Amino acid sequence: MTPLRLRILLGGGLALALLVPPRAVAFDADRVMAFCQAGFMAAMTAASRTPPSGMADFTCRCFVDRVRAGRSIDDATAVCRAQAAARFPLPPP
Repeated sequence: MTPLRLRILLGGGLALALLVPPRAVAFDADRVMAFCQAGFMAAMTAASRTPPSGMADFTCRCFVDRVRAGRSIDDATAVCRAQAAARFPLPPP
């Protein structure tokens, strides 16, 4: 089985890309969290933005928790993006 390609839109033109293993492989939350955070920071850097403290952890933990709970990748992406945007509003660039 091939990994699923995941693109999380963070708002403001920022996106995060991840590869998520198929369900047949044990879900490694620590690994997904690490890749999510690395991708999040890379997207922010590419956009010349500095995220508020805790935004990467909040967004990625939300995503990991929702996927682990059986939610779809699309659901986890949409919900976590909206929650992060509400909790950590970014000033205009």
